Amino acid sequence: MKNITIVLLSAIMLTLGSQAAFAEENVFAPDEHCLAYKTEKTMFFFAGVEVIGKSCDVQAEIHWQDSEEQAQVEVSVPVSSFDSGNSLRDGDIPEILRAELTPEIRFISNWLSRTDMQKMLENQSADVSGMLEVAGNTFPVKFTLSFKDQGAFYLIEGKLITSFSELKVEVPTVGPGGLLAEPRDYLELLVHLRSDKISGTEKIALSN
Repeated sequence: MKNITIVLLSAIMLTLGSQAAFAEENVFAPDEHCLAYKTEKTMFFFAGVEVIGKSCDVQAEIHWQDSEEQAQVEVSVPVSSFDSGNSLRDGDIPEILRAELTPEIRFISNWLSRTDMQKMLENQSADVSGMLEVAGNTFPVKFTLSFKDQGAFYLIEGKLITSFSELKVEVPTVGPGGLLAEPRDYLELLVHLRSDKISGTEKIALSN
């Protein structure tokens, strides 16, 4: 019994320590071109432990119509490329997100006019709607984004707040009855992109 108590106390201290570390940690470095997910789990009945996985293996492109007056923005990232600092968890992600059906998480925006995109830069913010492909399904979503002029490029930051159930994704618990870890039905998809790494942005006036 004493040994079990020591193990539980140690696990609780590690859990609280991890929670404090994530609270102070920035997900992205200032010059990164990356995407990430953030969620929470309960460990040993203690809530609020964040889990963050990041990938910089991002492909982003603006697809223009022949007239070059309207375009769609496409952003994709391989399911298998996310790094959360836990190799066991990262190894489970392709199965959880059904990578055999959708190898890449992909967002394709609704059609945007050249004027729409220029206004996004001028206003430094926008809600961008489109379709998100993940786990073998496609969902209408809306990302809230900000646009910050960095001189040589615009930094595009933002997120989508959703849940696993909304994306029809089932995340397994760890241990009997979720004793060791139980995921919350909460998910953030985080955006941190550079305009100079998005093909097709050269056709937009990037200076205010």
